[in-house]
Amino acid sequence: MAGLTSTLNIAKNSLLAFQLATQVIGHNISNVNNEAYSRQKVVETTYPPSPSPVGPIGTGVRIDYIKRYFDSFLERNLNLKYTDFGLYNAEEAGLNVLESLFNEVTEGVGLTSVLKNFWASWQSLANAPENLAARTQVLENGKLITEILKSKFQGLRDLETQIGLKLKNMADNINKISSQIAELNLQITALESGGKTANDLRDQRDALIRQLSQLASIQYFETKEGAYNVVLGKGFNLVNLDRTWKLEISGTDLYWVDSSGAKVPLSSKEVSSGELGGWLRLLEQLSDKYNYEYVSGNKINYNLFGKLISEGDKLSDLGLSGIVNFNITGTDHLGNSVSGSISYDLTTTPNATLRDLLDKIEELYNYTVKAYIKDGRLFIEDNFRGPGKLEFSMSGPVDFGGFSDPAYQRRVEELNLAGKLKLFGEELVKAVNELHTQGVGLTFYEGELEGAYSVKQYLKELPYFLDLSKNPSGTELTGFFYVWVKNPQGQIVPVKISVEGLSVNATLDDLANRINEGLQQAGFYDPANPNAQYLKALVRGGKLVFQAKEGFAYAFSNDTSGILLSTGINLFFLGTDPEDLSVNNVFVLKPELIASGKMDLASFRTETSLFKVYKSFTTIDANQTFDNSLSKIFLRFYDDKINQVSLFDQNPSNEKVFFVLEGNVSEEIKLTDLGFANNTIITYNGTLYDGTAVSGSFQVSPFSTVKDLMNSIKTTYNNTVEVYIKNGMLIIENKNPGDSSLTFNSDELAQNTYFGSSYRWNLSPSGEYFVEVSVRTNETLSSIFSKIDRLPYIRAYIDADGKAVISLEPNQTKTYAFEIGDNSSTNGFIDFLTTQNMYIPSFRGDPDVSINRVSTGFEDFILDNTREDYLSFYLFDKKGDYIDTFRIRLDDGKTILDVIKEINSPENARYGLSARLDREGKLIIETTGLYQTATFVVQDETSYGTNYIQKSFDQGFINKLKGYEFKRGDNRTAQAIADLASVTRKSLNYATLEDYYSSLIGEVGAATKAVKDSKSFLETLISQIKAIKDSVSGVSLDEEMTNLIKYQQAFAAAAKLLTSVEDMLENLINAKR
Repeated sequence: MAGLTSTLNIAKNSLLAFQLATQVIGHNISNVNNEAYSRQKVVETTYPPSPSPVGPIGTGVRIDYIKRYFDSFLERNLNLKYTDFGLYNAEEAGLNVLESLFNEVTEGVGLTSVLKNFWASWQSLANAPENLAARTQVLENGKLITEILKSKFQGLRDLETQIGLKLKNMADNINKISSQIAELNLQITALESGGKTANDLRDQRDALIRQLSQLASIQYFETKEGAYNVVLGKGFNLVNLDRTWKLEISGTDLYWVDSSGAKVPLSSKEVSSGELGGWLRLLEQLSDKYNYEYVSGNKINYNLFGKLISEGDKLSDLGLSGIVNFNITGTDHLGNSVSGSISYDLTTTPNATLRDLLDKIEELYNYTVKAYIKDGRLFIEDNFRGPGKLEFSMSGPVDFGGFSDPAYQRRVEELNLAGKLKLFGEELVKAVNELHTQGVGLTFYEGELEGAYSVKQYLKELPYFLDLSKNPSGTELTGFFYVWVKNPQGQIVPVKISVEGLSVNATLDDLANRINEGLQQAGFYDPANPNAQYLKALVRGGKLVFQAKEGFAYAFSNDTSGILLSTGINLFFLGTDPEDLSVNNVFVLKPELIASGKMDLASFRTETSLFKVYKSFTTIDANQTFDNSLSKIFLRFYDDKINQVSLFDQNPSNEKVFFVLEGNVSEEIKLTDLGFANNTIITYNGTLYDGTAVSGSFQVSPFSTVKDLMNSIKTTYNNTVEVYIKNGMLIIENKNPGDSSLTFNSDELAQNTYFGSSYRWNLSPSGEYFVEVSVRTNETLSSIFSKIDRLPYIRAYIDADGKAVISLEPNQTKTYAFEIGDNSSTNGFIDFLTTQNMYIPSFRGDPDVSINRVSTGFEDFILDNTREDYLSFYLFDKKGDYIDTFRIRLDDGKTILDVIKEINSPENARYGLSARLDREGKLIIETTGLYQTATFVVQDETSYGTNYIQKSFDQGFINKLKGYEFKRGDNRTAQAIADLASVTRKSLNYATLEDYYSSLIGEVGAATKAVKDSKSFLETLISQIKAIKDSVSGVSLDEEMTNLIKYQQAFAAAAKLLTSVEDMLENLINAKR
């Protein structure tokens, strides 16, 4: 009986087991297309045997558990690959859009082609500065560049917006999946608490993990309870048992929110892969903000009202009172040390705000950072793009936390795509504008010119403030620029506007005042007289404005400070951000204003003669005589560079007495032919070189020649002299060079028309030589003029109006200037010239002893009687960079000729200038080409302590001589801009603009190809891993059908066993009956 009962039980258990196995097979078959499903199989085991006399007897089969075919190693490996696949999938989608934005394939429409055309149009303008068509072409190509750049940046903004939406969807999806995993964790741990496995729930959870893996880089591990803990990126919890953490999006900023509600910013460094990492990486390539490093405090602060602190909060709103001190230390972008203390007495300044504190922090960093409050935390952000050395720490009554936590910093390794494109655009704009702002077109500006950039108040708000020239401590501005003012008479005057010493905290009004000070010094602005404000600067709407009265015009040049660029004066491109560029509409309306030339000079020629024809102020008395102190008049002659010119090309250093012969007198001519009667006694006397007195005579005979007279003189002078005729002069020359006492006098020769008065060629002890003209007692002015007029190179006469005239001989080409002197002690010839305003450089005294300067030539100019007057040369190199200032003092006894001498002196050769006079006596100043000096600006200045102040336009030396002219054909600015095509720029890693942009295009193409190749490789690899996984976890219909048949037959057999036992039991019962 026990055997049959046991057999019935075995049959029952078998039927139940086979039914369950069939159900599992059906479950497998129904999920054959479910990728998230893992194949299941019943695991059978025997029931415990029953004891019997013959030993333990089996009691049948039972289902121990349902096995899930799942390889966790393969699953983790596949999830990792899905994470990488998500990364490349996102990057490929974004890069495909980028490739279309940077398409340079179509000929003539890409930025590269337009940029080439832009440079070519500037070259055409340089070739023909006055060609209006060339100017129009420059404008059109400039407009094309701005439109293409706008289009590219708009495309980047659109893509950034799309990425922001993608990030929001992904953050929502990640949050949703995290919640679902946490929910499944609860269900699985509850179901498996009895020791069984929740296979289907685990499949659902692993499917969610797979989805999450593709979305973001995660790590997950299983607890002993069977729950999954999930960590995002580098340690940010998403799931812990049934607890979840959220991601939040603000704009395009992604945050992980911790359990206290604090937000931690996430970047591709924290989430490096998965679709989230891919889009974050793309975003960090597309947004320029990721090019600026920041450090921020890791502590959130609240005000007394329980709200997150904001910049408008008063310090007292943070619970502060009395005197508070904040100590700052750190380093700026370049690694320069920064430290300082900021103090507030809240008793006297109760309204001090956090913004005030932030402004002080920015000031400590010399405005190289932005300080701001965000989400209750303090941020210090670099104003410079790219990797830097920014550090910050602050101690004080408010604890903003530490600033060294990498989780609360943004560090930049290299510029991203947007940064490089912006850098390209900014460098293009800056390169063109910094040249254009210092150039001039075909006309000057008239009326009003408004700067392009506005501020609320301070210069530090200007877009190029960081580029302004500053002193080593960074507290004051340095440098200058020129405003060229043209008055209604056409005179052009350069006005130097210095910003030296202007504080970095100065306002735009302070700058306008400084400009007006310079204009006031130059005589173009009178603050007390509106009618005399010919040109002025003012501030309107936060912009710098120049205003000129009718008839006045102005231009700009040589900005060494950067102010013109920073305030937006005379710009070709408007805007600093390449996303919002435009061509200056001023030039669209007036193309003639496009800067093609420059105002600084390589050569300067005065409009008025420096050395001129000197004419007496009034009519003169030809019979005027001088007192007995006047016996000699001296003349020195100079070439164009004010080197002394000798009247003699033979032995100029040997002293001489000479006669300027009239007519064609030669040595062979008879004396009787020259008017000397037969038997005339020609007497003469003088001194030898050593002062020994000599005298002699010569009797004229019918056959006596000039040669005979010359030999007689030579004999009388003991053969210490040479006597000869050359270049129309009879010369008695000392044989030895140098200063001597040689003299010669002869009344007979002096009274002869052909010989006339003798002159002495004298050599001073200092080695200078000059002509000595003897003056007789009571000799008349007309006689003196005649003697001077007889000399080579010079004219001296009384004109038809009765006025005295002294000038250079116009037909000679050797002498360009002269100076004159006399030996009178009081009322001499020089005094006469000075009285008549004939300010020839002149002196009183004997050059062999000493001289006193009487007239310098500067008497014709208005100089300052109380200050030192200077002629100042501001020197610039080929790039327009300031080199040095060369100054010549004018009121220290120099003559107008000494100015030229000093410029040409060897000790001043390093300034690279030379000076000369032309045939009209006009001053020419040129660069020598031997040194760095390429151009210069010359102006009149007076010294005021250590400062130099420009003289009024109607005073001074160069202002009177004038000479600045507007050359419409000047092409230097246009050529310099055209040359930018081949100029390398430091900010672009010493690449040209075109090469830099081409490399940028190459980067996009190379990145796209690399991503596509990686994605293709991963697709293949994922397929292979999935195939391996399917071999383990996948459902095989063949195998399931085999198992189904097997269990179907087993079930039939178990049922047969049941009927067989039933028959046996029935037989037993029947036998009993």
